[in-house]
Amino acid sequence: MVTDWQPSTVTERALVAAAEAEDRAAFLAELAAGPLLLPVAPGSVAGDPAGWPTGRHDGVTHVLAYTSPTAIGAGLPGQSVQYRVAALADLAVDWPDDRWMLAVDAGLPIGVRLTADELRTLADPAVRAELPLREAVRRQDPDALVSALLRAELVLPLRPDGPATRDLSDPEFPWWGLPDEQGRVSLPVFTSETRLRQALGEHDSVLVSSLQLTEHWPDPSWQLLVNPETPLAAALPGEAVLALRDWLGELRDVLGDATEQERRRRATAGYADPATVGVPVSRPVPDAEADDPGPDPDVPLRLQLVIPHRYLASYLDDGYDRAAGLVHAWHGPQRDTPIRLYRRLGLLGEGSPFEESDEWVAVLRWPPGEATPAEWGQGRPRMESLVVPDGTELHCLHRDGRDELLARFDATAHSWAPA
Repeated sequence: MVTDWQPSTVTERALVAAAEAEDRAAFLAELAAGPLLLPVAPGSVAGDPAGWPTGRHDGVTHVLAYTSPTAIGAGLPGQSVQYRVAALADLAVDWPDDRWMLAVDAGLPIGVRLTADELRTLADPAVRAELPLREAVRRQDPDALVSALLRAELVLPLRPDGPATRDLSDPEFPWWGLPDEQGRVSLPVFTSETRLRQALGEHDSVLVSSLQLTEHWPDPSWQLLVNPETPLAAALPGEAVLALRDWLGELRDVLGDATEQERRRRATAGYADPATVGVPVSRPVPDAEADDPGPDPDVPLRLQLVIPHRYLASYLDDGYDRAAGLVHAWHGPQRDTPIRLYRRLGLLGEGSPFEESDEWVAVLRWPPGEATPAEWGQGRPRMESLVVPDGTELHCLHRDGRDELLARFDATAHSWAPA
């Protein structure tokens, strides 16, 4: 064990703190978020992923990785070592042999070993999040790249020693344009903090949306570099960025017109303005349980949330993955109808998108998972806003008691697969 080593990066300091607190979950989360440095064999080209740095321990081949150049110096003293920088997700995707293990910072106080299965489990959230981008880069598909960027929050590095403003609309905003070999200026942007650290190390940055970036694009002659110096690198010319800005503006106008038409329709029908009402809250209803058989004690707990009719197309056609409303327990097969739900949840009244005469209503239904708060589905319904879990089912409840499964949510594909 190396005893004279000291942490030199934000990631290493967080790893030390988690190790001292014996918080393995926090330790692994920090490890997954930081870059890893893999030594490169002498004579190899730094950055070439073909060669994996390995060693044998207890009869098992280990891939060696470190969290900083300082860690390499402490773990491999007296050696001049080149290295390539990788994200944990890259290692999980390209892992060469399931019998091998990953050894991070071997011999240091924050050293840890992971099996191939542990590596994939730890990297799975990042791999899933980056799948659309990874596929776009693999296929060299600019349309798929734009689609992936629309869904992502972007990390924009700032010009070193630039002005302090973080407002993209400020003329003094510290845009960091980097010239390439042909003299073209490129603006680097990253799809996560992990990717930024992989390329630049610790660097000042600001989190922006694709809409903000396109609205304030600094120069039509610049090109956009996505995740430069990483396996998920791609480029878009400035003209494509401006075309995306124009398309987003048209989409915003269309949605604005649709919202205004819906407001006028509801006003004509006697409904309150939804902007002043929001999601209906539960109201006491006399005799609400008179026609309600109650929950079936023989069915496992499933959570359920009612979807206003006009949003159904957004789920089925656009892959919408958000939901807000009253989370409650499903009562079981053939025990829910639109009117029973409305009365039990108190969803009828002024400004409500639901009516007693509805022939059907759509609901989201899913089993509670490890991250589900224990109180959900217990006692009174809870007003919640959430990201739809993978495998969530979209059902149509009919007035005659039929329960029709319409689709299931595939979080990896970010779409609803028809049942």
